[in-house]
Amino acid sequence: MKKQETGTLPVPEGFEVVAGKGPFTELNGPFFEKIVSKDKVIRAFRVEERHLNSIKIIHGGMLMTFADSALAAAVRHVGGRPSVTIKMNSEFLAPAREGDWVESDVEVVRSTRTVAFVRGKLKVGNKVIFKADAIFHYVRAGR
Repeated sequence: MKKQETGTLPVPEGFEVVAGKGPFTELNGPFFEKIVSKDKVIRAFRVEERHLNSIKIIHGGMLMTFADSALAAAVRHVGGRPSVTIKMNSEFLAPAREGDWVESDVEVVRSTRTVAFVRGKLKVGNKVIFKADAIFHYVRAGR
């Protein structure tokens, strides 16, 4: 991973660009990541004009896409294996605007041999803008 800027706005200290996560993620990113501990990873991104809807706030689909990525990153970080989303419930709480730095705050609640249960929030500063909980199924790489 390498450090990067988003447009003219700098990326906060400790975050590095996430690379090689597939064409869909590449289209929606760049996403950034900071490893906090063996149990904690933070994903983030800067809201760009292309992430906005017609009323100039972040598109709900972008929040869901990013949340899925952030939840999956936490599951992989804690579980050490790739996974796919089985189910995700979401709540839209507040808008984000162009230029906002959106960060994830995710907790892997439980991990078994085959599935992981996770919940998380997306925040702009200290304001929670989105919540989600999900179930992920562990898979073998390349399947």
